[in-house]
Order: sequence, then C-alpha cells, then structure tokens
Amino acid sequence: MMYLRGKDFDQSKVIAPLAFGYLSAYLREYLNFSDIVLTIDNPDALLAQNPQIIGISSFTETFEDVIRHARYFKRVAPEIPIILGGEHISALPESLPEAVDIGILGEGEETLTEVMDLYLRKEATPENLAKVNGLVFWNQGQRVMSPARAWIADLDKIPAPDRFLLHETNSNWQQAIFTARGCPYKCTFCASTRFWQKTRYHSVDRVIEEIEYIRRHFPNQALIAINDDLFPLNKKRLKQMVEAIRARGIHRQVGFVLNARASVFDEEIAQLVQAMSGQVVGFGFESASDHVLTSIKGKTSARENLKALELCEKYGLAVVGNFMAGGPDESLEDMAKTWWFIEKNKHRIWHPSVGLATPYPGTEFWQKAETMGLITPAFERWNVLDLGFRYEDSVYMNSQVTREEFVPIYEQFRQFQARGDLSREQFAQFRVRQRYLEQVFEALAQDYQGVESILEIGIERSPLHEALPETAISYLSPLKGELKLETLQKKNFSLIVLVHALEKLRDPLKALEALKPLLAQDGELVCLCYHAGHLSLLVDLLKGRWEPQLFAVHHPAALRFFAAQNLSDLFEAADLSLVQQEYFKFPDPKLQDAARQLNELLAPVLANSKAAQTWDCFSLVLKARHPQAVSSQRPEARMTELALPQGR
Repeated sequence: MMYLRGKDFDQSKVIAPLAFGYLSAYLREYLNFSDIVLTIDNPDALLAQNPQIIGISSFTETFEDVIRHARYFKRVAPEIPIILGGEHISALPESLPEAVDIGILGEGEETLTEVMDLYLRKEATPENLAKVNGLVFWNQGQRVMSPARAWIADLDKIPAPDRFLLHETNSNWQQAIFTARGCPYKCTFCASTRFWQKTRYHSVDRVIEEIEYIRRHFPNQALIAINDDLFPLNKKRLKQMVEAIRARGIHRQVGFVLNARASVFDEEIAQLVQAMSGQVVGFGFESASDHVLTSIKGKTSARENLKALELCEKYGLAVVGNFMAGGPDESLEDMAKTWWFIEKNKHRIWHPSVGLATPYPGTEFWQKAETMGLITPAFERWNVLDLGFRYEDSVYMNSQVTREEFVPIYEQFRQFQARGDLSREQFAQFRVRQRYLEQVFEALAQDYQGVESILEIGIERSPLHEALPETAISYLSPLKGELKLETLQKKNFSLIVLVHALEKLRDPLKALEALKPLLAQDGELVCLCYHAGHLSLLVDLLKGRWEPQLFAVHHPAALRFFAAQNLSDLFEAADLSLVQQEYFKFPDPKLQDAARQLNELLAPVLANSKAAQTWDCFSLVLKARHPQAVSSQRPEARMTELALPQGR
C-alpha cells in the first residue's frame, strides 16, 4: 500500500493515517492475510517489495499523484492490479483513471477483504467483481459500478488498527483513535456526511481498550488525537467516556486532542473535556458573519463561536480555529468580520488556520462550482483543490469580490497562519505543561490538607482537586483581564490560589484588594506566576523575536510580567504579608547551550546577583496572609527542582 503525502507533507506532522491500519488489521482478522507493506509516496520502494497487489488511498488534492503513480506502475509492472480507495473516488467514481483497475467506494474494510479474496483465489473476473458491493472497475474499456455496500453496523466488529505497520512506516507519527464514524450535520463545504451518511459509535469499552493499548505500546506519546469529525456530540456517551477514563487514571497519563462544534459546545461539555484531560479542541468556526454561517452550516452564529472560545479560555483548553474565506456569497464586509474576529481573539486561538472556500466532490460547493462552470466533466486540476489560494489557478467561487480584489485580502488572512503546521514538539508541550502543574500542586497540596474551602483563579485549571479531593473548590477565570467576583456564591475561603492569573489581569493590585475580604482571617493566599527573569525571555529578546506560547512566560493572554521583587511589592501595597517565597526550576534542554554561553558572558557583571541565581527559575510562588496573622520575620526564598515528564 502507498500513502500519498501531498505537497505540504512534513515528516514532523504528527497524526498517522489510520485508514491503512484499519485495512491491514481487517485483512489479518478476516482473511488471515498479513503480508502488507506501507510506503510513503515512493513507488520504487513499493515495487522493490515485489507486491502482488498495489493499494493506494487518495484525497482529492492528491488525485493527480494517483494518476501519475498508477501510469508508472502500469508501465513498469503492468501485471500488478492497482486498487484505489479514499474519499475522492468514493465521491466521484466516474473519475477512476484508466491506469487504476478497481476503485473501492465508501467504507473499505469489507470490500477490500472480498476483493483480495478473489485475487488470492485467482477468481477476480469482471463477473465476480460485479458481485462485490461497493466497487467501480474497468471491463472492456467501460467503467462498471456494483451496487452500494451497506455500512458496517457494529463498529466494534472492526479490529483496532494495525499500529505497528504505521509506526514502522514513520516512527514520528503519533497514534490516533476513532471513537465514531460520521457526522450528523450537513455543512455545504464538507463531504463527510455523504461519505459516512450515518454516525456510528464504538462502545466505550472498545475506546478505552485502544487508549490503553497506545499507552502500553507507545509510552512516549504525550497526546492522543481523537479523529472523529465531532467528538463531544452525544453528551450521555461523553459522560460515560470521561468516567471510564478517570476510573482508570488515564487522564493523569495522557492528554487528548479532539474536534467539536461551537454551536453545541456548552459549559458542561467544556468541563467534561477538561476532566478527561482534553488539551486541544479544534473548531470549524469558518466565518464571523451570521449570514455566511447560516448559508454554509445551518443554525449557528458568530456569537456561538465566541462563546466556545470563552469557554475554552475559562477551562484552559487550547483552540485550533479553522476559518474559510472566498465562499460563493461572501461579501467584503463578511470577510472583514472574520478577519476582525480572529484579530480580536488571537490570544484565545492557539493555532488559527484560514483556507480558501474550496469545492470538493460530494459537496454542495462542488455542485455550485459546476453550476458556475468552474468545474466541468473534463476537470483534472485536482492539485489546486488544497484550500490554498493562487491567483492563476485556484477554483474561486466568490461572486461578490473579484479574484484581483481577493489577492490582498487573502494575504491579510495568511498573517494569522505564520506559526506553521502543528508539530510533534508543539503537542509534547501540553504534556510538559500538565506535568509541571502536577508537580507544583503536589508540593503545595501537602501544606493544605484539611482546609475547608478553596477559591482557585486561573485559565489553567490546576490538579489541586486531584490532590485535595475532599475539599470544596470554587473556580473563577479571569476573562478580558477582569475578575467577576460577584458571581461567586461563597464569600469566605480558607485558601485562595491564583494559577498564572495575576499576569492576565488589567489591574492586579485592585484584584488583590478585592480578594482580601474573601480570605478568612487565618487563611492564606497563594500566587503562582511565571518568572520574568527566566532565561527564555532574555534569549528571545536577544534574538529579536517574540513568539507567544501557551506554556511560557510570554503567554498570549499575559498583560504583564512579574519577578519576585515587584510581586512582593504588589502584595505589600495590597496590605498582605508574605509568609513564603519559592522558586521552581523546570529544565528546558533547548536552553542549556544558551545558559552556558550567557553565564560566560555575563558572569563578571552579574556575579552574586539575584538575577544570576534565579534565571533558570521558570516560575515562583508567593504565599501571603493578613498582616495580623503573620510575624514580622521576612521569609527566606526556597528553590525546588521539577522534572520533565518521560515521553516528551
């Protein structure tokens, strides 16, 4: 089998193509056939394996590669049958190339197994192929389509994907899972509904088995991507999934990446996603114009998009936000609304992506492009259907803004995508952040066993509730730089904890003064902040770059930075007395060389200074009480070494 990588392929991209794993596992289970090899866009490497049959899977944008490779195979080894699968041929079976013998339409496991059985028994005649449901094939120069195949009703009948085939092909690939197939919505630009037709689910037990298999066999994997079109749709099932994940402690071992729909993403879903250690949520926001959203997605709105972003901010979930521009009826004003939505919320959208509204086979967009004469029966420029915009050859459907006018608009949108594709290193940072918070709060929790009530403030929910399961904890997130203390039902707390929150407030002194009346007379206020004197900040300044990151001093929502002295001064101004000061050292291998070089350069200047002693300190904690509850002695600073997690 051969995986077509596409022109934007990069070895650092993280998600393994599970389709090949499913096909391999199904052939092993139901045909006892295991002689399977997978290559990446390398026809000669595939031919070197002396295959009996060649299988290729393709999306629309790589369909030209299918044609090119198939012609090469037929020229070099005309006796080898070529079988094609994937979304493109399923949506457009009449595009089966002459050099490809058979196309598999729709769900491929059962169909491929029946076709392979015919070939292995040397009975793959046109008459027998016509009896296999879900095929398009050539017979005497004519394309022949067999009846459609029924979908596999019980998804648990499908074996778990052959993950070692994928790992042997590319060890950089991260193992993902599907918990369901299909999507109930009918967006005009998406072919998923036509391809899958009906949403079907794996059982919760089956999903947990797959997750635990990944944890056992790929222990270095930090995050598991859930590849469902939309994961948190069935709330009852989501609750069962979260309960099972937490019952087995999986949420402490690995995080999850998933896709959701903004119009149904509510506070309960956000809480459940956080509870299962969801780290990244992908949304198809598409637009910030209600007019455009209604036309392409049905009942949804820009307000719902914003609400989803605010909920993710509140519960510490990173957002991948997907948008499109240049749709059929989108005006210049509509495009401007989308641009400003991204601009105003870029601190909430970890990874924005803006693509050209592109017609794909099987979608209403495709039908629209055919009506407009942009797609004809002779159309073969498949590689331009890649969500990018090129003035010369892109299929541009917009009737409100000319192609010439759209060029500078698209360039304006492209600035939001400067961070590049998601990489394995970026995903690993979520596990690092999780382990950092676990270690910090494991240490803190030892001092607060038995406290009656806690108020936790932050956009990164800490593991404090894990360490103190019997304690009542109230939560509050700083939104738009403010604390809405009036929303709290309880007005008196034994412990108030600010988790990287003070940096994100417009007026931290005002916030501390407002929190004082909520702190019990013998209570304690704990403030965890990133350390402004950390080496990473100095390195970025010296290199002339500033890249906001979710796990760093320069967090995209940070409005200010604190070192120990100005944080101490702030507490004093709020009439709070320090009782403890602690620095946390969290190693960063990437900074080791920089640390050595700067030590050599700056040692004479910074000898014995506080900066030299603490610039490898990633964060700091200050603990304070009401003045009457504290002795006059000033606390000594402590240093605590934290460890990087295994399996970064």
